[in-house]
Amino acid sequence: MPTGDQDPRPFLAATVAPLVEQGAAGGDGAALREAIAWMAGLGLRGVQFSAAFAATRPRDLDRSARRDLAATLARHELLCAGIDLFIPPAHFTDQALVSRAVDAILGAIGLASDLGRVPLTAPIPTEGAREVRAAAAESALRLGVTLLEPISSADARPEPPFLASVDTAAVLAAGGDPVASVAALGRALGGVRVVDLLRSGLRGPILERGESRLDVRALRTALELAEVPAAAAVGAGRLLPVLDARQWMSPREGVAASVARWRAL
Repeated sequence: MPTGDQDPRPFLAATVAPLVEQGAAGGDGAALREAIAWMAGLGLRGVQFSAAFAATRPRDLDRSARRDLAATLARHELLCAGIDLFIPPAHFTDQALVSRAVDAILGAIGLASDLGRVPLTAPIPTEGAREVRAAAAESALRLGVTLLEPISSADARPEPPFLASVDTAAVLAAGGDPVASVAALGRALGGVRVVDLLRSGLRGPILERGESRLDVRALRTALELAEVPAAAAVGAGRLLPVLDARQWMSPREGVAASVARWRAL
């Protein structure tokens, strides 16, 4: 697999779950493999999985299935950029739900370890869920997985051992500057979700004509200059930014356009 400057592909990953064709069964491995092949054909460098998506839910993936998933990525010369697990905050303070939430997080950490010790993005509240955060941190440390917490401001950097994942649309929505946030976080930066905040207020593809608010060129430069911890680097010793197509109106069309625009910068 080409790495570093020898690889002509843009240094970008994307969330795969939104790219599984509409109408396909979420648990259908064939539909997931088709989406991964489509991403490879587009020239992406990596894939971001969701631990809440039926086809990649940790409790449903035995060792053989995990090896098959890793082999699928290798066959297409793709990296696993990381795993997502977004659990409603209320689940961590509800005694009827917290045990299940903890099991889901620990399962996602195990999957992240099995797919190459990739980062896990899993926001856990700081209030009312200290024990959950501690359990996640202990498991992640033992298995060599980095925990990322989405933030909308550099002032909201998470407590160690969590690293910050800058959601560019969330930063813009909060009135902030995503580029400045990336620069300010320094070695507390562990991930970047590349998504624009459109004039309509919706999350969407980058550089949409008449809609874009994100300074993508400046963001790309900031990412190239960022000094990130080795634990957050995925391939070529660099932080691999993720096109986050969740909530996009037309995910495949948007990802294809975003890759082309990023490549043209």
